[in-house]
Amino acid sequence: MPEQRRFQDRVALITGGGSGLGRAAAVRLAAEGADIAVADIREDGAAETRALVEEQGRRGLVVQCDVTSAQDMERAVAETVAAFGRLDVLFPSAGIGASGTVESTTEEKWDQVVNLDLKGVFLACKYAIPEIRKTGGGAIVTVASIGGMQGNSGAAFAAAKAGVVNLTRSMAVAHARENIRVNCICPGWIPTPINRNCWQDPERRAQIEQMHPMGRMGTPEEIAAAVAFLASDDASWITGAVLPVDGGYLATGRSPRRGP
Repeated sequence: MPEQRRFQDRVALITGGGSGLGRAAAVRLAAEGADIAVADIREDGAAETRALVEEQGRRGLVVQCDVTSAQDMERAVAETVAAFGRLDVLFPSAGIGASGTVESTTEEKWDQVVNLDLKGVFLACKYAIPEIRKTGGGAIVTVASIGGMQGNSGAAFAAAKAGVVNLTRSMAVAHARENIRVNCICPGWIPTPINRNCWQDPERRAQIEQMHPMGRMGTPEEIAAAVAFLASDDASWITGAVLPVDGGYLATGRSPRRGP
Protein backbone atom coordinates (compact mmCIF):
# COMPACT_ATOMS: atom_id res chain seq x y z
CA MET A 1 0.00 0.00 0.00
CA PRO A 2 1.21 3.58 -0.65
CA GLU A 3 3.01 5.45 2.11
CA GLN A 4 1.69 8.88 1.12
CA ARG A 5 -1.36 10.22 2.98
CA ARG A 6 -3.02 12.43 0.37
CA PHE A 7 -6.46 12.04 1.93
CA GLN A 8 -5.60 12.41 5.61
CA ASP A 9 -8.81 13.18 7.52
CA ARG A 10 -10.86 13.58 4.36
CA VAL A 11 -14.12 11.74 3.78
CA ALA A 12 -15.09 9.76 0.70
CA LEU A 13 -18.46 8.31 -0.29
CA ILE A 14 -18.28 5.34 -2.65
CA THR A 15 -21.35 3.82 -4.25
CA GLY A 16 -21.07 0.21 -5.32
CA GLY A 17 -18.45 -0.04 -2.59
CA GLY A 18 -19.35 -3.58 -1.62
CA SER A 19 -17.27 -5.20 -4.36
CA GLY A 20 -15.17 -4.67 -7.47
CA LEU A 21 -13.86 -1.24 -8.34
CA GLY A 22 -15.70 0.40 -5.44
CA ARG A 23 -14.10 -1.88 -2.89
CA ALA A 24 -10.62 -1.42 -4.34
CA ALA A 25 -11.03 2.36 -4.30
CA ALA A 26 -12.29 2.28 -0.71
CA VAL A 27 -9.22 0.37 0.44
CA ARG A 28 -6.84 2.61 -1.53
CA LEU A 29 -8.31 5.88 -0.26
CA ALA A 30 -8.39 4.55 3.31
CA ALA A 31 -4.74 3.54 3.02
CA GLU A 32 -4.03 7.17 2.15
CA GLY A 33 -5.92 8.53 5.16
CA ALA A 34 -9.59 8.84 4.19
CA ASP A 35 -12.63 7.80 6.17
CA ILE A 36 -15.00 5.90 3.90
CA ALA A 37 -18.77 5.64 3.59
CA VAL A 38 -19.47 2.42 1.72
CA ALA A 39 -22.83 2.58 -0.04
CA ASP A 40 -24.23 -0.54 -1.65
CA ILE A 41 -27.54 -2.27 -2.16
CA ARG A 42 -25.92 -5.37 -0.62
CA GLU A 43 -25.31 -4.61 3.03
CA ASP A 44 -23.17 -7.73 3.56
CA GLY A 45 -20.73 -6.73 0.82
CA ALA A 46 -20.54 -3.19 2.17
CA ALA A 47 -19.79 -4.54 5.64
CA GLU A 48 -16.91 -6.61 4.26
CA THR A 49 -15.46 -3.49 2.64
CA ARG A 50 -15.88 -1.50 5.85
CA ALA A 51 -13.80 -4.13 7.65
CA LEU A 52 -11.06 -3.70 5.06
CA VAL A 53 -11.20 0.07 5.52
CA GLU A 54 -10.86 -0.32 9.29
CA GLU A 55 -7.86 -2.58 8.77
CA GLN A 56 -6.19 0.51 7.27
CA GLY A 57 -6.79 2.36 10.55
CA ARG A 58 -9.61 4.53 9.21
CA ARG A 59 -13.29 4.78 10.03
CA GLY A 60 -15.81 3.02 7.83
CA LEU A 61 -19.56 3.41 7.49
CA VAL A 62 -22.05 1.07 5.83
CA VAL A 63 -24.96 2.71 4.01
CA GLN A 64 -27.48 0.35 2.43
CA CYS A 65 -29.03 2.10 -0.54
CA ASP A 66 -30.39 1.79 -4.06
CA VAL A 67 -28.54 4.33 -6.21
CA THR A 68 -31.50 4.66 -8.57
CA SER A 69 -33.63 6.05 -5.72
CA ALA A 70 -33.37 9.78 -5.06
CA GLN A 71 -34.57 9.24 -1.50
CA ASP A 72 -31.91 6.61 -0.85
CA MET A 73 -29.08 8.68 -2.32
CA GLU A 74 -30.08 11.79 -0.40
CA ARG A 75 -30.11 9.68 2.77
CA ALA A 76 -26.71 8.13 1.94
CA VAL A 77 -25.11 11.56 1.68
CA ALA A 78 -26.85 12.75 4.85
CA GLU A 79 -25.70 9.67 6.80
CA THR A 80 -22.14 10.17 5.59
CA VAL A 81 -22.05 13.77 6.77
CA ALA A 82 -23.78 12.90 10.05
CA ALA A 83 -21.18 10.22 10.78
CA PHE A 84 -18.02 12.03 9.65
CA GLY A 85 -18.92 15.72 9.63
CA ARG A 86 -18.02 16.42 6.01
CA LEU A 87 -17.72 15.07 2.47
CA ASP A 88 -14.70 15.65 0.25
CA VAL A 89 -14.64 12.91 -2.38
CA LEU A 90 -17.33 11.04 -4.31
CA PHE A 91 -16.72 7.91 -6.37
CA PRO A 92 -20.07 6.76 -7.77
CA SER A 93 -19.01 3.35 -9.06
CA ALA A 94 -22.24 1.36 -8.79
CA GLY A 95 -23.26 -0.08 -12.12
CA ILE A 96 -24.10 -3.07 -14.25
CA GLY A 97 -22.87 -4.46 -17.56
CA ALA A 98 -25.07 -5.65 -20.42
CA SER A 99 -24.74 -6.86 -23.99
CA GLY A 100 -27.34 -6.75 -26.74
CA THR A 101 -28.16 -4.64 -29.76
CA VAL A 102 -31.01 -2.14 -29.88
CA GLU A 103 -33.23 -4.80 -31.42
CA SER A 104 -32.43 -7.48 -28.88
CA THR A 105 -32.47 -5.24 -25.80
CA THR A 106 -35.78 -5.24 -23.98
CA GLU A 107 -37.24 -2.03 -22.60
CA GLU A 108 -36.89 -3.49 -19.10
CA LYS A 109 -33.17 -4.18 -19.59
CA TRP A 110 -32.62 -0.72 -21.11
CA ASP A 111 -34.23 0.95 -18.11
CA GLN A 112 -32.25 -1.20 -15.67
CA VAL A 113 -28.89 -0.40 -17.25
CA VAL A 114 -29.50 3.31 -17.85
CA ASN A 115 -30.93 3.76 -14.36
CA LEU A 116 -27.99 2.09 -12.65
CA ASP A 117 -25.15 3.28 -14.86
CA LEU A 118 -26.28 6.85 -15.60
CA LYS A 119 -29.13 7.94 -13.33
CA GLY A 120 -27.27 6.50 -10.33
CA VAL A 121 -24.29 8.76 -11.07
CA PHE A 122 -26.58 11.76 -11.56
CA LEU A 123 -28.32 11.22 -8.22
CA ALA A 124 -25.11 10.62 -6.28
CA CYS A 125 -23.60 13.82 -7.65
CA LYS A 126 -26.81 15.81 -7.18
CA TYR A 127 -26.83 15.23 -3.43
CA ALA A 128 -23.07 15.11 -2.86
CA ILE A 129 -22.16 18.40 -4.55
CA PRO A 130 -23.83 20.68 -1.96
CA GLU A 131 -21.90 18.95 0.84
CA ILE A 132 -18.59 19.01 -1.04
CA ARG A 133 -19.16 22.73 -1.63
CA LYS A 134 -19.39 23.28 2.13
CA THR A 135 -15.83 22.01 2.64
CA GLY A 136 -14.46 24.56 0.17
CA GLY A 137 -14.24 22.08 -2.68
CA GLY A 138 -13.28 18.53 -3.41
CA ALA A 139 -13.35 15.92 -6.12
CA ILE A 140 -15.75 13.64 -7.94
CA VAL A 141 -14.41 10.78 -10.02
CA THR A 142 -16.96 9.02 -12.20
CA VAL A 143 -16.45 5.70 -13.92
CA ALA A 144 -17.50 5.13 -17.50
CA SER A 145 -15.83 2.55 -19.75
CA ILE A 146 -13.94 2.17 -22.99
CA GLY A 147 -17.44 1.23 -24.17
CA GLY A 148 -18.48 4.81 -23.52
CA MET A 149 -15.78 6.14 -25.85
CA GLN A 150 -16.37 3.98 -28.91
CA GLY A 151 -19.20 1.98 -30.43
CA ASN A 152 -20.08 -1.11 -28.47
CA SER A 153 -22.29 -4.14 -29.04
CA GLY A 154 -24.03 -3.49 -25.72
CA ALA A 155 -26.38 -0.71 -26.79
CA ALA A 156 -27.76 0.23 -23.37
CA PHE A 157 -24.34 -0.02 -21.69
CA ALA A 158 -22.59 2.05 -24.36
CA ALA A 159 -25.31 4.72 -24.26
CA ALA A 160 -25.26 4.96 -20.47
CA LYS A 161 -21.48 5.12 -20.23
CA ALA A 162 -21.24 7.72 -22.99
CA GLY A 163 -23.78 9.67 -20.95
CA VAL A 164 -21.50 9.47 -17.92
CA VAL A 165 -18.64 10.91 -19.98
CA ASN A 166 -20.59 14.00 -20.99
CA LEU A 167 -22.32 14.34 -17.63
CA THR A 168 -18.82 14.50 -16.14
CA ARG A 169 -17.78 17.28 -18.50
CA SER A 170 -20.98 19.22 -17.82
CA MET A 171 -20.46 19.07 -14.05
CA ALA A 172 -16.79 19.97 -14.40
CA VAL A 173 -17.70 23.18 -16.22
CA ALA A 174 -20.57 24.01 -13.87
CA HIS A 175 -18.56 23.65 -10.66
CA ALA A 176 -14.98 24.55 -11.58
CA ARG A 177 -15.18 27.98 -9.94
CA GLU A 178 -16.29 26.29 -6.71
CA ASN A 179 -13.11 24.18 -6.62
CA ILE A 180 -15.12 21.03 -7.22
CA ARG A 181 -13.19 18.99 -9.76
CA VAL A 182 -15.04 16.32 -11.75
CA ASN A 183 -13.16 13.76 -13.83
CA CYS A 184 -13.95 10.42 -15.44
CA ILE A 185 -12.02 7.19 -15.80
CA CYS A 186 -12.74 4.73 -18.63
CA PRO A 187 -11.48 1.27 -17.70
CA GLY A 188 -10.72 -1.50 -20.12
CA TRP A 189 -11.52 -5.07 -19.14
CA ILE A 190 -11.23 -5.56 -15.38
CA PRO A 191 -12.18 -8.85 -13.69
CA THR A 192 -15.01 -7.91 -11.32
CA PRO A 193 -18.16 -9.72 -10.18
CA ILE A 194 -20.36 -8.08 -12.85
CA ASN A 195 -18.40 -9.64 -15.74
CA ARG A 196 -17.30 -12.92 -14.18
CA ASN A 197 -19.11 -14.90 -16.89
CA CYS A 198 -16.42 -13.65 -19.30
CA TRP A 199 -13.19 -13.81 -17.37
CA GLN A 200 -13.89 -17.10 -15.58
CA ASP A 201 -14.01 -18.87 -18.95
CA PRO A 202 -10.34 -19.58 -19.85
CA GLU A 203 -10.84 -19.34 -23.61
CA ARG A 204 -12.82 -16.10 -23.40
CA ARG A 205 -10.34 -14.62 -20.93
CA ALA A 206 -7.45 -15.35 -23.27
CA GLN A 207 -9.30 -13.59 -26.09
CA ILE A 208 -9.97 -10.56 -23.88
CA GLU A 209 -6.35 -10.36 -22.76
CA GLN A 210 -5.11 -10.33 -26.36
CA MET A 211 -7.43 -7.43 -27.18
CA HIS A 212 -5.19 -5.24 -24.99
CA PRO A 213 -1.70 -4.30 -26.22
CA MET A 214 -0.32 -5.01 -22.74
CA GLY A 215 -1.54 -8.59 -23.11
CA ARG A 216 -3.57 -8.80 -19.93
CA MET A 217 -6.64 -7.53 -18.15
CA GLY A 218 -6.27 -4.77 -15.61
CA THR A 219 -6.88 -5.11 -11.90
CA PRO A 220 -9.31 -3.29 -9.61
CA GLU A 221 -6.29 -1.96 -7.74
CA GLU A 222 -4.91 -0.32 -10.90
CA ILE A 223 -8.23 1.44 -11.40
CA ALA A 224 -8.19 2.49 -7.75
CA ALA A 225 -4.76 4.07 -8.25
CA ALA A 226 -6.18 6.22 -11.06
CA VAL A 227 -9.14 7.19 -8.89
CA ALA A 228 -6.83 8.19 -6.06
CA PHE A 229 -4.73 10.35 -8.37
CA LEU A 230 -7.70 12.22 -9.88
CA ALA A 231 -9.29 12.69 -6.46
CA SER A 232 -6.08 14.00 -4.88
CA ASP A 233 -4.45 17.41 -4.84
CA ASP A 234 -1.85 16.00 -7.25
CA ALA A 235 -4.56 16.54 -9.89
CA SER A 236 -5.44 20.02 -8.66
CA TRP A 237 -5.57 21.54 -12.17
CA ILE A 238 -7.35 18.66 -13.83
CA THR A 239 -11.10 18.81 -14.32
CA GLY A 240 -13.37 17.58 -17.09
CA ALA A 241 -10.77 14.98 -18.09
CA VAL A 242 -11.72 11.57 -19.47
CA LEU A 243 -8.90 9.15 -18.74
CA PRO A 244 -8.70 5.71 -20.40
CA VAL A 245 -7.17 3.16 -18.03
CA ASP A 246 -7.21 0.31 -20.50
CA GLY A 247 -3.82 -1.25 -21.16
CA GLY A 248 -3.70 0.52 -24.53
CA TYR A 249 -7.01 -0.86 -25.83
CA LEU A 250 -8.36 2.38 -27.29
CA ALA A 251 -5.03 3.14 -28.93
CA THR A 252 -5.47 0.13 -31.21
CA GLY A 253 -8.65 1.39 -32.89
CA ARG A 254 -9.96 -2.14 -32.47
CA SER A 255 -13.34 -3.18 -33.87
CA PRO A 256 -15.97 -2.10 -31.32
CA ARG A 257 -17.89 -5.34 -31.72
CA ARG A 258 -15.30 -7.06 -29.59
CA GLY A 259 -15.24 -4.52 -26.80
CA PRO A 260 -16.79 -5.03 -23.34
